[in-house]
Amino acid sequence: MHERSGSHPGPLVDPDAEQVGDGRVPPAPDHVSERPPDVGADRGQPPADVEQWTGAPAAEPEPEGEPPRARSPWVARVPLILVGLTVVFNLWALHPNAYTTTYANDSSVHVSMARWAEMRISEGHLPFDGWFPYLDLGSSRFHHYQALPAILTGAAGAVVGTEGAFHWLTYLLIALWPICIYFSTRLLEWEPWVAAIAAVVSPLIVSQPSLGYEWTSYTWGGYGLYTQLWGMWLLPFSWALTWRAVSGRGRYWPAALVTALTIGAHLLTGYLALLVIGVWVLIRPSQFLRRVGRAALVGAGALLGAAWMLVPLLTDAKWTTQDPFSRGNPAYDSFGAWKILSWLVSGAIFDNKRIPIVTVLAGIGLIVCCVRWRRDERARAVVAAGTLSMLLFFGRPTWGAALKVLPGSGDLFLRRYIFGVHLAGIVLAGVGAVWAGGAVRRFALRVREHAAGRWRPVVATGLVVVLALALIGPAFADRGVYAARQFAWVGVQRNAEATDGADVRTLVDKAESLGPGRLFAGQGASWGHGYMVGFVPLDIEMLYSLTDAVGFNRPTWSLSSSVTHFFDSADPAQYQLFDVRYIIEPSTATPLVPATRVMERGRYVLYEVHRATGYFDVVDAIAPIEADRTDLGTQMQSFLRSALIGEGRYPTVAFAGAPGAPPTLRAGQSASGPAGKVLSEVDDPDDGR
Repeated sequence: MHERSGSHPGPLVDPDAEQVGDGRVPPAPDHVSERPPDVGADRGQPPADVEQWTGAPAAEPEPEGEPPRARSPWVARVPLILVGLTVVFNLWALHPNAYTTTYANDSSVHVSMARWAEMRISEGHLPFDGWFPYLDLGSSRFHHYQALPAILTGAAGAVVGTEGAFHWLTYLLIALWPICIYFSTRLLEWEPWVAAIAAVVSPLIVSQPSLGYEWTSYTWGGYGLYTQLWGMWLLPFSWALTWRAVSGRGRYWPAALVTALTIGAHLLTGYLALLVIGVWVLIRPSQFLRRVGRAALVGAGALLGAAWMLVPLLTDAKWTTQDPFSRGNPAYDSFGAWKILSWLVSGAIFDNKRIPIVTVLAGIGLIVCCVRWRRDERARAVVAAGTLSMLLFFGRPTWGAALKVLPGSGDLFLRRYIFGVHLAGIVLAGVGAVWAGGAVRRFALRVREHAAGRWRPVVATGLVVVLALALIGPAFADRGVYAARQFAWVGVQRNAEATDGADVRTLVDKAESLGPGRLFAGQGASWGHGYMVGFVPLDIEMLYSLTDAVGFNRPTWSLSSSVTHFFDSADPAQYQLFDVRYIIEPSTATPLVPATRVMERGRYVLYEVHRATGYFDVVDAIAPIEADRTDLGTQMQSFLRSALIGEGRYPTVAFAGAPGAPPTLRAGQSASGPAGKVLSEVDDPDDGR
């Protein structure tokens, strides 16, 4: 551990001195020197209210006339044992996520990105850029997105296979997270018991708004936020290491490196990590100038380390989609202070639809830290970081135009900053649990003063343990029920993939052998809704097959996503516009446009659309449409609904203030004949050509 300046040369916390009931007092940690002069106790000496300073219960005196009790060596290991038991529970409960099968959530995109990265690496190319063709007409996905998790997963996949690597990494990153919480909390200089209890409650978070540091954000039956999962591991260490660096307790380079990795793994998480560096400056006003310099060094180092991703993203920002479907709703704006605070008070931020045990412990921890505010920088750090996260989580309904003071705030999905609230709340719950446990134990000791002296500590400690199990047991039982549902769902999906999924993949292979053109197998809530392989829609099955398809549409996936959202599956002209040549649908359905039956496998049929060609057409250009990354889809609607597509008259696009390509036909001018025809075409979408 990094040495600290000052008069106390020993370890930061003496683990043996934290035993309950041994009559010993730990030396004052470094932050004790911040207490006001009226507290007394020189640095290096224990303060009178040792429980208040250490977060651990004060030791009760030995009964008179009895020799000191022998210390049990295993007692010092109890915090680590609790962390280990929590990890074992997670490994059991989450093991279905290690089974390879198709996801029905955002992990489907992340798997396909990792597979693309694996292909690039296996072919001897760098995976840091390139055309990703499988989503919404394609995008430079590794140029405009947090690609580090996909690259690392693809690198592992080049050795062991990407599907297996992705599922095992997801499983282990969720299951082992209590270890991350324990060691990052220790780096924040909290005692082992605080860190251990924080680790124990870390898998118990369940929120009403969701998408925070909770299982449903990442599991097979949840949302599949794979990049946030990597950020979830990095943010606790970023907070701890940057705080140590800015406060003069640690080195700069580890803090900058971990924060750079956080930015590369998940931009929203990295943004919060950078903002929190400024918080470390403000929580110690007396050292403002000194801390500003340290914070600048750490922040500059982090930005430099993440420049490989940030420079392309910023220089080509105008090509990064910000479509209208992602704006003006809670997913983008968040929910506002009133609703969020009501959720917090009701327990829905940490314990939705459950006994609010984590909420209560975090509330106690918040009170304890506020009481210690002037004297304990650790307390200020966790409360300040959590407060900043909560303010961001309030979102645009609360702050409105004031958010413009934050650079790049227009691209922030503010709902997601619940994860910072969760992280701070987990640490506060550890603080609150240790304080509450100490209070209950002292109360029990006083109530049972008539009992035999040597048994009073045992009875008091037993009471604390029983109460803890009674309170936290239902929360773990709730997680067990969730795990059982996961196991059942994954089993159904694996069986479906072995039968219906195999048939769909056969049809995809057949279509790709017939010539260039995109596939269509349904689109979201419109045509094809309910066409499934198990729980997975057919449009996502297309993505898993790494085939170029139209249909799987999500905001922010590509610049064209807001255009393909309006694809009319009953309009033959739009099949030509979007280069859709093949359709896969259940054998009980009938195509909405003229098409020829090509092959049937099991419950599904492959059709080829009449008059469809490959990716290229020769058309006449007319006056451009003005658009940018925020309104491309809405600006294109009039063209999509017109007869111009069938007439071969396409507008060009004057994009982001640039002039559009010159038209070949002026307004009112008629074409003298077809603009031309494609004689031959060679396509290699997997290689971006």
